[in-house]
Amino acid sequence: MEGLFQKLCPMRVFIIALTFLLGTWGCRPSEIVSPDSLTGVWVEASARQDTLIFNLDRFGKSLPKTILVNRGKEINAGGYLVPKLGSGYYGYEIQDNKILVVSMLSSSLQRTAYKIEQSESQLRVENFYELGFNQPATAMRTLVRL
Repeated sequence: MEGLFQKLCPMRVFIIALTFLLGTWGCRPSEIVSPDSLTGVWVEASARQDTLIFNLDRFGKSLPKTILVNRGKEINAGGYLVPKLGSGYYGYEIQDNKILVVSMLSSSLQRTAYKIEQSESQLRVENFYELGFNQPATAMRTLVRL
């Protein structure tokens, strides 16, 4: 019995160490999110309908600390073709793993915080635009850089 325990103990240590190494290797830390790393065009990965453009205007000129949200258009109750709710310009600021957002089309100066993570060519952000400004996030959205 004692010989069997001595044979199993090193194997148990090896399996525990291997599990730990594989677990930590598989979890890559997110990159530090900064306005410079966000600059450019990001499109929502699954439906590919919502586009977020960071730090640029409609013509590609520099516009620091802004997000242009393009969500497409829809016909409103009056029969007019208008941008979908949540489209437009937003001001933003990054603090830790949060993005503080304010609608530039609103008279309110209140910023609302949402989670944001960036790793490689993906951006994960709580959906601040789907229900309109200053609403609770509906879900995390994954965006890819174009």
